[in-house]
Amino acid sequence: MATNDAEITQQVLDNIKIISNLKDDDPRIKSINVYIQNAIDEIELYLNIDSLDKKLSVIVQKMAQNAVIQESFEGTKSVSEEGLSLTFNDTDLDPYLDILNSYLDGLRSNSHRGAALSFD
Repeated sequence: MATNDAEITQQVLDNIKIISNLKDDDPRIKSINVYIQNAIDEIELYLNIDSLDKKLSVIVQKMAQNAVIQESFEGTKSVSEEGLSLTFNDTDLDPYLDILNSYLDGLRSNSHRGAALSFD
C-alpha cells in the first residue's frame, strides 16, 4: 500500500467512524479496513494508477459504506422489507463511473494530473 493510500485509508476510516458513531474497539473496524482497501484497489485498477489521488477519497468512503450496508446481502440485487427497499449495483464502481471517467480524461489530457467535478 502506497503512503498516499495509507493516508486515504486512515482518513476514510476516521470519517466512517464519525458518521457511524463507531468506537476504536468496534469489531467492524477490521472489515471496514478491508472494504476501504478493496475500494482503493478497484479504483487504482480502473484508472491504471499506482497511488490514489486524495481527491478521490470520497468515492472510497462511499464504496466502503455501501459495502458495509451490503455485507448481509452479498450477491443480492435488491431487498425489500417493511417499506424499506434497497437496490444494489452490479459492480461497486457503477455509481462512480462518470466521475472516474472524468478524472481519467483529465489524466490523459494533462499527462499526470486528473480532474473531476462532483456535486453531492
